[in-house]
Amino acid sequence: MTRKSTALFAALVASLAIATPAAAAAPSRAELARKILDDGGITLLNSHVGGQNDPESTARQNIRDTAAGKAARTSPWSDVGVTEVQLSADLLKGMVAIGADYDYRVTTIAGGDHSSTSYHYAGTAFDVDQIDGRAVSASNPKVAKIKSACESAGAVEILGPGDAGHDSHVHCAWRS
Repeated sequence: MTRKSTALFAALVASLAIATPAAAAAPSRAELARKILDDGGITLLNSHVGGQNDPESTARQNIRDTAAGKAARTSPWSDVGVTEVQLSADLLKGMVAIGADYDYRVTTIAGGDHSSTSYHYAGTAFDVDQIDGRAVSASNPKVAKIKSACESAGAVEILGPGDAGHDSHVHCAWRS
């Protein structure tokens, strides 16, 4: 490289450094929710597994509301009644990250009925009942893999088959 081309190269690098921000801004909760909605491998139930009817608190509606910049809603029959919660950015990032490697079906996020201190009511947990088209059960080998993926994504509470009340789904939760 000649001195002139070296100087030109250095000037080009310097101009790129000025034009490029040092760190890209983290995506907003709304942007993350839109990524989830656009991911054809993430299925969000638009009903409740217990058969109750409240379309405003389904997993799909929780993500739609978040994508629109609104709060998600808990269910009327829940331990906390109807409340509005902001879904956690960590939860949403985790859902996106897990969707990069697995197709999965989310049964509940903030809605449904859980223990009174559940992470769901804080907007920091989701439940999965199918992984890559197969039901969650003790015999599904992908259960261990998706639990590991939840842990890698920062989840602090991970439950599934073998844990009380979680034989048919994997529960992943992040700090409130």
